[in-house]
This record gives sequence, C-alpha cells and structure tokens, in this order.
Amino acid sequence: MITENSTTPASESWRRYLPWLNLGLAVFLAVAGLWFLSSRVSLAAVGTVLMEASPGYIALAAAIMVLTIVLKAWRWQLMFRPPVSLGAAFWAAALGQYVNLVIPFLRLGEVARLYALNQESGTRGGRALGTLVVEKTLDLIFFGLTIVFVLPFVVLPDFAERPGALSLILPLAFLAVLYLLAFQTDTVIRLWRKVIRPLPQRLQGWLIKLAVAGLEGLVALRDRRLTLWLLVLSLMIAVLAVALPYSLFPALHLPFTLLDAALIHIVVTIAIVPPSTPAKIGVLNGAAALALWQLGLTDESAIAGYAILLYLVVVVPQLILGLIAASRSKWRWQSAMTPAGHAAGESSLP
Repeated sequence: MITENSTTPASESWRRYLPWLNLGLAVFLAVAGLWFLSSRVSLAAVGTVLMEASPGYIALAAAIMVLTIVLKAWRWQLMFRPPVSLGAAFWAAALGQYVNLVIPFLRLGEVARLYALNQESGTRGGRALGTLVVEKTLDLIFFGLTIVFVLPFVVLPDFAERPGALSLILPLAFLAVLYLLAFQTDTVIRLWRKVIRPLPQRLQGWLIKLAVAGLEGLVALRDRRLTLWLLVLSLMIAVLAVALPYSLFPALHLPFTLLDAALIHIVVTIAIVPPSTPAKIGVLNGAAALALWQLGLTDESAIAGYAILLYLVVVVPQLILGLIAASRSKWRWQSAMTPAGHAAGESSLP
C-alpha cells in the first residue's frame, strides 16, 4: 500500500509536466533543424528565397488549409442525426487536430474532439464514434484513389514504400460493410448480445449502450442522397489536399505540375501518419524536401524554402484554430492525461 500511494503522485506529476516537456522537445528539434539546415545551405540564401516568395500564393495556400478544415467539419456535421451545428463540429475538429499536433505520441486528438463536441453541443461521445469510423474510411478511400491515379506516372522516394491496390480495396470494402451495418442495426445488436452474454451483467449493459451509440453514427449512410453528398465533400477535400502544395509552386517560381503536387501530398501523408515529433517538426518538411529532391530539384535553398512554407501553411492555421478551440472548450491537458480523466471520458461515451 505504501508503494502504491507513493508512486501515484509521482506518476501524476510526470503527466502534469508532459506538455512542457513536449514544448521543450519541440524547441530543441527546431534549433537542431536550423543547425542542420545551416550546415547544408546558406541561411541567407533560404531567407532570400522566402523573402522573394509571392505573398498572394502563400495566403492562398493558408486559405486552402482553413477551407479544408471547414469542409471536414461540414462533412462530419452531416453525419449526425439530429444534426449538430457547423460551429460545434468545426471547433471540435480543430481541437482534435491541435492536440494530435502538440502531443502526437499519445493520440489524444479524438478524445479531445469528442470532449469539445460535448462541450459545444452536448453530444455524447459514444454517438460520435460511428461517425469517426465513417470519416476515416472516406479519407482512406480518396487517398487510395489519389495513389491509384498518381503512382503509374511517378517513382516514390526510397523512404516511402509503394502502396498496393489494397490501399484502395480495403477502405472500399470497409465502407461497404459499414453501409450494410447501417441497415442491419437490429441484427448487429442481437449478435452483439450473444457475444457478450458470458460477461458480467453491468459490463454487458455498458457494452450494449456503447454499441447502440456507435451504430447511431452510421445512420447517415441510410440516406443515399446524404451518402452521395458525403462522397462529394470527400472528393473536394482530396482535391484541396493536392491544390495546397501546388499553390506554393508559383509562390517560389518552381516549374512543377499538379501531378508533382499530388506526389508531394502522398509522400508527406505517408510520412506523418505514424506518431512522430511534436508539431511534425522535421517530419512534414523533411518528407516534402525529399519529394522535391526526387522530382529533380537540385537548388537546396529552394527545397528548404518550399519545405518551410509548406510546413507553416499546414501547421500554423491548425495551431491558431486549435488554441481558440481549446479556450472555447476549456480543454485541460492534465485532466486528459490522468487515469481519472480517461475514465471520465470513457464513462461519458454511452
């Protein structure tokens, strides 16, 4: 008992300081990145590239990033029945992206997102679980379509493995399963009751509530017109994902095409999917730099300038919107990273 009581405060203290440790790591990585950059290319030359960049195209890229977040929030909003407000969905999505950026290795973004949605609209977390599954599946499908259209014409860098046809087939198959589940909820619940029958009665009740709440998130798939609209929004999001890196080409007077922008999008997305550094420092911009090098760009100052601009237009809007969302929802890192906080979040799911 003495050992247990003495270790719990130490664990809570470590969790309390984790955001500050994460900030320190981010600063260290930024300084190390600048040092490494200065050893490869003149910082003055990179500064010249950035100063000569077109502000209009940079602003366009930042606007595309914000518009992408808005469209994702709109798509998410449409999945709820009855619907939540667009503002609630937007700020919840912004908080989720922000949390995953700041502390990526804990993957608290979806927890924060459900928390913010509850704060903004009173929507229960369990009701939103199914919508998150549908959303991620749609993103995977259109990312797979991008790969299918682009890869026959390009060669990926060595650090990025070439995805196969399964990158498209599996998400499509999963969406088909979700579509069927949306029309067979009674059957799913009946089978689920049989599966959990050996469990204690109280746990059975909780799991049934969780399953029902999760299936509520699939109700949007019953409406064929709404499903088509979700697909259209997903297509728009996929197009913007390619338009963003493309808009920075004319900003730096780089002679690349939409196909090249799609390649950068694919490489960067594959690189940043696993939990990595805080705010993706060195990962997002490093992947972009390697993709440009693979495309034949040899001017290291131009490569560095593009990688820096891409990083800024992607990350800075997410950080700004995330800070506003955190303030609106009264998000607290410490409560989210304590066992009590997780337990509270889980208990509110059904």
